[in-house]
Amino acid sequence: MLGQSFAFFCEVKSIEKDTVEGLRKDPIFNRLADDIHTAVKQFDAVNPKVTDPNVLALVNHDRKCGFLDLIGVMTGNFVAENNELHPIYKQFSEGRIKDEEARIHLFIWLDDFKPERLLFTQTHTDFHKRLCGWFGVDQSAIKQIGS
Repeated sequence: MLGQSFAFFCEVKSIEKDTVEGLRKDPIFNRLADDIHTAVKQFDAVNPKVTDPNVLALVNHDRKCGFLDLIGVMTGNFVAENNELHPIYKQFSEGRIKDEEARIHLFIWLDDFKPERLLFTQTHTDFHKRLCGWFGVDQSAIKQIGS
C-alpha cells in the first residue's frame, strides 16, 4: 500500500554553472562525483543499514552539464551518438564513488530547461520495485545502460 508506507530518503543537490572555468580538471564530472559523495554521507547518517531506498535528485542549472554526464560518472563510459560505449571516465566510476554509487537506488535528473529523467541503479531488487511503484514506472520499460 504505497499511500501509507514510508517511501524513501531523498537528498537534493543543485548543479550550478561553474563560474571559475579552467581551474579544475573536468569540473562537471568532479562536481557530480562530489554531489554523489556528499549525498551518500548524508544518507549514511539517517539510513546507515540501507533499510529503505535512497534517492538523489540533481537539479541542473548548467547547460554544459547533462544527463549523459551523470551516466558517464556512474558507468565510466562515454555514450556516443550511435550508442557505442567508450570507457574513458573510469577514474570517476572506479574512483571516489565506486562503492558509494550502489548506496543510491534512484537518480532523478531535473534540468530547468528539459523534461526530468530517472536513472535506476537496480542495486536492490525490492527497492527497485518499490521505487518504480512510487514513480509509476513500468520495470520492463527501463532501458539498461552498459557499465
